[in-house]
Amino acid sequence: MSRRPLLVLLIAAAALGPDLARADAATEARLRDALRSTTAQLRALEDERQRWQQAEAQLRRELETLHGLPSPSSAADRNLAAANRRVSEQQAANARLKESLARCQASVPATAAPTVGQLTEDERKKKDEEIAKLREALSASEARNVQMYRVGKDLIAWLHEIGVGGEPFFGWKRVQLENAAQQYEDRLTEQRFKR
Repeated sequence: MSRRPLLVLLIAAAALGPDLARADAATEARLRDALRSTTAQLRALEDERQRWQQAEAQLRRELETLHGLPSPSSAADRNLAAANRRVSEQQAANARLKESLARCQASVPATAAPTVGQLTEDERKKKDEEIAKLREALSASEARNVQMYRVGKDLIAWLHEIGVGGEPFFGWKRVQLENAAQQYEDRLTEQRFKR
């Protein structure tokens, strides 16, 4: 890596020598900080270049090692034959399982579990009552949800409006209060029940 940024800063400093003498302490401190920052960046880049060079050398060694290995064609043929053998074994096992499943399904009587059409009248009434109760609970939950949402919106509006002499409640800055109100409003909207 070249040291061009450092060299440019030094040349600029030499050319502006008399003017720099008159510069105030803050400007001089900023220039020193910039010089330190540039020097640190230069060092970091040089370190990274060294790491990349080491990684490249390692990869080259590995590549040379791989070029020296024998051709894997005979080993690949053996592996392919073994894989084909395992696939055929798995297919045979799958066929046996399908036959076993068919035998099990044939042995189960058709009347083992009643379907919806086979429910008795008492069971049907119980199910209808359960459905009615669940619908009532759902309606009540929806109503509570709407009420809680309105209360939350009112609370956010109240917090948004309070303030003394242009400064909001608790001495917060207005922007912070508006951000907090917006976040709570977003959370309320996300939690709102949707049917």
